[in-house]
Amino acid sequence: MADIIIVGGGHNGLVAAATLAKAGRRVTLLERRENVGGVCELLMDGSTLSPEVVKALGLGAAEAVPSVVAADSEGRTLDLGGAIDDPGYAGWRRWVDQVRPALAAQLDGPAPDIGSTAPLMPLAKAGLAVRKLGKKDMMELLRSAPSCVNDWLSEHLEDELLKAALMAPALHGTWMGPRSPTSAASLLLLEACRRGVGRAPAALATQLAEAVRGAGVEIETGADVARIRVEGGTVAGVELADGTPIDAPIVLSAVGPKTTLLNLLDPRVVPGKTAHQAEVIRVRGTLARLKLECDGAQWPGTRLRIVDDPLHLERAFDDVKHRRLPTVPPPLEVLVDGNIATVNVWNAPFELDGGWTGDARTALTDAVVGSLARAVPGATDAVRVVEVMTPADLAQEYGLWGGHPMHGELALDQLGPMRPSMQLSRYTTPIKGLFLGSSGIHPGGGISGRPGLLAAKAILGR
Repeated sequence: MADIIIVGGGHNGLVAAATLAKAGRRVTLLERRENVGGVCELLMDGSTLSPEVVKALGLGAAEAVPSVVAADSEGRTLDLGGAIDDPGYAGWRRWVDQVRPALAAQLDGPAPDIGSTAPLMPLAKAGLAVRKLGKKDMMELLRSAPSCVNDWLSEHLEDELLKAALMAPALHGTWMGPRSPTSAASLLLLEACRRGVGRAPAALATQLAEAVRGAGVEIETGADVARIRVEGGTVAGVELADGTPIDAPIVLSAVGPKTTLLNLLDPRVVPGKTAHQAEVIRVRGTLARLKLECDGAQWPGTRLRIVDDPLHLERAFDDVKHRRLPTVPPPLEVLVDGNIATVNVWNAPFELDGGWTGDARTALTDAVVGSLARAVPGATDAVRVVEVMTPADLAQEYGLWGGHPMHGELALDQLGPMRPSMQLSRYTTPIKGLFLGSSGIHPGGGISGRPGLLAAKAILGR
């Protein structure tokens, strides 16, 4: 019998499993798919991994990864890891680096408990960290965060491609465009997460799996958890889809909070208030992924961000808002390995009007190939489609409610003590022995490992 069962073998589940096993707990990790790593296979930015996770799991030094090259439809390229000659960039970057520690401090610990009986000290410490920035920087932070990212960057930068390249990844996982209020906060959140050397997500998944096995965790792949068993208000273990019961007094769910609370539990054991909080979590996924074989393409780099300007991103968001196929060449993230291009499209709505029919899949593919051809010479030569995964396909394959890879949109009302709700943001649930530890829990984000680490600490410190 295990001390703890972890449901879900994504990066947060792996981080939690290794942390708990290193603390002497007997841990069994159950993953529905045949391999672990989860959305590490989908997200291309490994620069958000928590340094504390690296230290706690002994992951070692990161291999250098190529910098991102931005490319527009006019054939212009910009290496984001090189010298940037926009006259305002150095000052903007200096200010972001100055406020980053205060913002990052809010991500490395549990969310403040803002309940009516909560102690005030955690909130006071958070406020003090911001106040220590000094009056000028504090006021600038309070002014810029609620604004739209297009206006904020336009105050400092002139280069339209640079602005679009900086803001594009900050809008991934949100339901916002560059002109949406509070979209500047999304960029600040992303910058706060970026504190380590970039890591290739695929290699990171391998490192995490090795750390988990080295810590003595029992990993079972192809293990589809059908339900979390609860007896007398207390967790008793899980039951697999084939009917096999596995006993444990503690279950940490590293799948999304909606899936955990609404699908894996008997509705009779979930308090009505908790069920409602899960139901209203917004998870409107917009990610599609294609793999293309492109012989003869003249790639300007192996990590590409194809976008023209902020207006291009806004028009792409218009398509998402109206649940339609792209009417403008979709902005793309591209990872190149030889002649294979893995392409992420972030304006493909999960709830597409008319559904993801065969014709819709073809239209999406044509739009992606067309967008590549505008920015990469030779990209259409002998193109062969290796794989097309719509948001609906990703939802099915990776168990993502709404096709959202972060189990909850990154919006101000779904961050911090509200991610996913005031009651659930600190990893515990009303059901004794059940904990939450996916990216749908504070502090959220992409490939950081923080939710898994903090959930494991919550179990160890209970």
